[in-house]
Amino acid sequence: MSPADELRFHLTEVHRALADPGFRLRLPQPQHFAPPPASRGPGPGFSRGHFHLRAELFLQRRGSTVFKFPAETLVLGPGEVLVVPPRVFHAESAVADAEDFRNVVLYADDRALSCHLAEAGPKGPRVGYPEHLESPSCSRIASWLDDAVTISRDLGGFAVAADLTRSILGLTLRLLDLPARGGGPPLPIVRCRQLIHEELGNADLSVALLAQRLGCNADYLSHLFHKVEGRRLTAHIEELRLHRAAELLTQTGLSCKEVAWASGYANQSYFIRCFRKRWGASPLEYRSRP
Repeated sequence: MSPADELRFHLTEVHRALADPGFRLRLPQPQHFAPPPASRGPGPGFSRGHFHLRAELFLQRRGSTVFKFPAETLVLGPGEVLVVPPRVFHAESAVADAEDFRNVVLYADDRALSCHLAEAGPKGPRVGYPEHLESPSCSRIASWLDDAVTISRDLGGFAVAADLTRSILGLTLRLLDLPARGGGPPLPIVRCRQLIHEELGNADLSVALLAQRLGCNADYLSHLFHKVEGRRLTAHIEELRLHRAAELLTQTGLSCKEVAWASGYANQSYFIRCFRKRWGASPLEYRSRP
């Protein structure tokens, strides 16, 4: 079975399982987003940790994944489904060797959908086979995922949330089966986008780090990205970070220092300069705009 076929197989199997009225989604406890203490990382065997601006969906297929959240540790077992709410910091560890571990991770925003097979790696689950597509329907998937969190948590509507999640998987399968316009981007670019998505809050994120993780030359990756996307890879990362910072300023009560950290800036003064250059206002001025 090819990686593409395996991804669709797992999506189809979970789509069927969600039709069971007794199926119950898992959701972490409500928790306030805040940077973890600098002296305390996620722990041995865990990835550095990250968060996203929209909800994220995990489908555990083989082995288990340990999720470390600020307020709890959650173990996701085979056949279980987890929705991670927006802006919740988490680190992951695979509890199995490479042959016995597999999960599917799905994330969507208003523009694009990322869906990938994950396999066990030395620093936690890593991207095995990724799919990335852009469609107006991606915003619907993102909204349904956010709604699944709200309905499960605020209304106790796990059955309705499961139905929403089933609809998400059904629509994802339809989108993945559409013919790719122009054949889609090269696989290294899809993998690169996914790594940026996972590591955006990491101040050490760089072209060199991405190339190392992808197993290629940094100059080659920069050239390929510019050829496919029409802009420099460093500029792309900077733009994503500054968009994240703008959204955090308007949608959370995080301090400027926390926003800088969450957006991948180790130096607050440098963050403020970059932010002002991009948005024409300091972070505090931007937050106070009507």
